[in-house]
Amino acid sequence: MTTQSVLAEVAAERTRQDAQWGGAARDDAMPVPAFVQLMGDYAGWARVKAREGSLVEARQRLVQVAALAVAAVESLDRRSGGRGEAAPPAETAPVSADTTAGRDEGLNWE
Repeated sequence: MTTQSVLAEVAAERTRQDAQWGGAARDDAMPVPAFVQLMGDYAGWARVKAREGSLVEARQRLVQVAALAVAAVESLDRRSGGRGEAAPPAETAPVSADTTAGRDEGLNWE
């Protein structure tokens, strides 16, 4: 799979979500923390499915997470009158399997 094909899947998932839940009007009524909670829930389900060996279902949940993130960003942009600006890419150190192996707990950002 290429980045473009994965992004096309995310776009298709956004279309499906809009059809199911009502699109921009519904998204704009949701507070940002609700989007974040949904993304966390779906990511958690992806982790469970991956642990169970169901990589197809884990992948499906991750595509849903990506589509929810797109919905949240689009909603924020609409709320700011299109003034939302993309942040420059952050410099990050590569994450090795050694640093993430065996972590079952979620991240606590609070």
